[in-house]
Amino acid sequence: MKLVRLVGVVMVAAAVSASALLLPSEPSAGAAVAGPGQPYAPNWHPRDLLTWSPATDADAPFNRSVTPLVPRVQDALTTANPSAASRRLLALSVFANTDGNPSQGSANFDYYTSEFWQYIDTLVFWGGSASEGLILAPNPTVTDAAHRNGVPVYGTVFFPPVVYGGQLSWVQDLLVRDASGSFPLARKLAEVSRYYGFEGWFINQETDGTDAASAALMRDFIVELKAHGSRVVWYDAMNETGAVGWRGALDDLNDSFFAASDLMFVDFRWDLPDLPASAAYARSMTRSPAELFFGVDTGWRQFAVQPDFDAIYPAASPSGASVALYRPDFTLTGTEDKTQFAARETRFWVGADRDPSLSGADADGWRGVSSKIGESSPVTRLPFVTSFSTGRGLSYARDGRVLQRLQWNDLAAQDVLPTWRWLVRGAPLTVDYDFASAWNGGSSLRLSGALPSAADVPLFAARARVPHGARLSVVASGSVRLSAVLRFADRPGRDVVVPLGKARSSWTSLSASLSKYAGRTLTSIGLRLSSSSASSVDVHVGELALRTSSSHPSAPSRVRVVPSTDGGLRVTWKASSTKNVRYNIFVKDTSGNRRWAGTTSYPAKYVGPELHAQPNDVEIEAIDPNGNRSRRASN
Repeated sequence: MKLVRLVGVVMVAAAVSASALLLPSEPSAGAAVAGPGQPYAPNWHPRDLLTWSPATDADAPFNRSVTPLVPRVQDALTTANPSAASRRLLALSVFANTDGNPSQGSANFDYYTSEFWQYIDTLVFWGGSASEGLILAPNPTVTDAAHRNGVPVYGTVFFPPVVYGGQLSWVQDLLVRDASGSFPLARKLAEVSRYYGFEGWFINQETDGTDAASAALMRDFIVELKAHGSRVVWYDAMNETGAVGWRGALDDLNDSFFAASDLMFVDFRWDLPDLPASAAYARSMTRSPAELFFGVDTGWRQFAVQPDFDAIYPAASPSGASVALYRPDFTLTGTEDKTQFAARETRFWVGADRDPSLSGADADGWRGVSSKIGESSPVTRLPFVTSFSTGRGLSYARDGRVLQRLQWNDLAAQDVLPTWRWLVRGAPLTVDYDFASAWNGGSSLRLSGALPSAADVPLFAARARVPHGARLSVVASGSVRLSAVLRFADRPGRDVVVPLGKARSSWTSLSASLSKYAGRTLTSIGLRLSSSSASSVDVHVGELALRTSSSHPSAPSRVRVVPSTDGGLRVTWKASSTKNVRYNIFVKDTSGNRRWAGTTSYPAKYVGPELHAQPNDVEIEAIDPNGNRSRRASN
């Protein structure tokens, strides 16, 4: 009974401002305004979208992602914490204000890079406001990173409450039928998601004034939107009477919306009895309760949400429902001290003890998402290559050589990051990212501390078959002996140690053949550090790769550079024939220095004026999944 009262108090407090809770931030004073040259993530009011076409939108190529959504695995072998389980989590995250989402990164280190994709099942790119636009498509770098980690992405269709500028006419515009009885905007929304490369739309209708006929139209709109190939997440606001009446549960006033949609975000007003009741209702509809995501407001309450997690995922008799996080980006946006982002992000996802296998409570009672939800892994096939690039940096290195000394963010350049942050067996080394040293990208993995005995650091969960000819390699610096520590599905509890050799004080490449393991399925990839002395070690790992081929992708061609009026460049080229590649862009500045200008999955890149790039000297290279590079193409 005490728990019921506690959860009830929490939910009532959340309910008081539920309308405001699902309002994206309005642009702050002095916020960036899109100008000539710099492309931004697109947004529209409903009528504006009717006239949109990628053929006439000069920014369209710069907002496109073609990174495929990879499969991933989540089970007992991927899960570090014995108390966690294979569960689902939806994250509704803000990356910038609606009009201020740069399409392809920016010259800013303090950017939300969402480094814990292993706990996220679905990402909603949240935004939209009356003064900017109601319909917001994700920028392509976010889609690139999410898809690389097996996470589907949704744009936002948001109709705000009247008190926040909402207009009933906007809802009516969405629901207009043409002479054939179809919804033109359903076709347009599906066209947008298909062209830009994301899965579908999060629909949040909170504008008062609609009636039951409008609610029926909205349900039919969702059905048609899905028929056009778009997926839908419905937010529990508008109900079947047409009123905006947040239910906080699945019941007979919102079940038709759930039936029409793929997933439902259940409003924050839920209370403890609503969980099993909603789960039972879902089953009666022959739907999985896991497709109901119960809202938890981390944007407002930050780390004080353990009671909600305990209610949704109790130790005994869980309902089977899932959790939806509103604004987990609070780890960056919820503090004035942006230098605390990395520590706050780690604390939120894996707890203050920085170990996903533990569940210790901190001063707020928070135990970390990892105490309830098991890790997933996108390492389901080889090759696999990572340089531990988080998607932001204070500089950018290429093969250990610094090519840019400006701060940056670019999630298209984010690698698949370690599944377990951090597991250490043996000597108690400290493990973290280091932005002062990198092999490729803006960061490397740093392992430091006393090493009186060997230390094993499991890094990646996997479910990948080893083909003939596969090789494992590591690029590292620091005087230490390194081995790979692998586990296989046929003997999941046994470590297989593959000696690699000794690293030196400078970057050293070490490798070994995996041919003797061909045909076996990897479940874990890690490293062992050992030393002949008991002294302290300070080791940087710049790359971990399991390659299957040494062939090179086809080179891009037909590089075209158009100077923009803001001093930047718009660069396009003909894609190489190799599928699933990334492109690196290099420019020469006014001093004649070769500099990295960004990464993209689609052959179009905006280069900002801060690089002082010369339009007559731009190079593009393709990088395939093995990490092999093409010959550079130049304009």
